[in-house]
Amino acid sequence: MKYPHPCCRCGFCCLSETCPVGRVVYGISKLDKCPALSFEDNIATCLLSMSVPTGDGCCIKARAFKDGQEYDFASLPVAFKLGAARSKRIHKNLN
Repeated sequence: MKYPHPCCRCGFCCLSETCPVGRVVYGISKLDKCPALSFEDNIATCLLSMSVPTGDGCCIKARAFKDGQEYDFASLPVAFKLGAARSKRIHKNLN
């Protein structure tokens, strides 16, 4: 599958929902924090990345809203995606 927007490794997808591989490996639900996910200098890393297809492109189909305007998350600027992921990490108590 080709994705029109490159992956910026913001981690928002993993913060939003634990992937099927993470759920099986760690025996957790899709809403639990995934132990395989970590961040260094705002860049997401997955310990399971050999088993999970990562980095092929931004596949987030989430809708983002700001000031009543709807946006496609994947097409947003990298800085915005990193900021959104940082905010979600703080909310989920992840560094």
